Amino acid sequence: MRPPPCTDYRRQHHECIEVNGRQLALLYTALYTIALGGGGIKSNVSGFGSDQFDINDPKEEKAMIFFFNRFYFCISLGSLFAVTVLVYMQDNIGRGWGYGISAGTMAIAVVILLCGTKFYRFRKPQGSPLTVIWRVFCLAWKNRNLPYPSHPSFLNGFNDAKVPHTERFR
Repeated sequence: MRPPPCTDYRRQHHECIEVNGRQLALLYTALYTIALGGGGIKSNVSGFGSDQFDINDPKEEKAMIFFFNRFYFCISLGSLFAVTVLVYMQDNIGRGWGYGISAGTMAIAVVILLCGTKFYRFRKPQGSPLTVIWRVFCLAWKNRNLPYPSHPSFLNGFNDAKVPHTERFR
């Protein structure tokens, strides 16, 4: 993630821009911020969307399916736009345009999210997720010396789903 070192030839032809520590720190901070933000939104937006529907109501269950179809279509369309149009604009017009359009789109999305806040359904969390995580680590530590089962079928989640052979569909 560093530019190539400056050689005498590159310095003479003004092709060399030396990067200092602050610029690299800013770059790494920006990359980690993007990774954390992307990971945060991708893992939460689906759950937040599904909370807006009541699966016990047939109409809302149908609307939820329609929502997720549109949601994933829009995600794919946005990805296509990002890797085609925005990349073209950054290469031919300037990087500022690509980043500006991305930032503007995110700002509009935040405004839309905040404007709809009073219409959202909020489910109150039951218990702390940290308690559940802590319990898993405690049980894993407690059970670390247990012997392995004699047969893999005794393990949780093991599923040897083999269909028996028949002559019926020949």
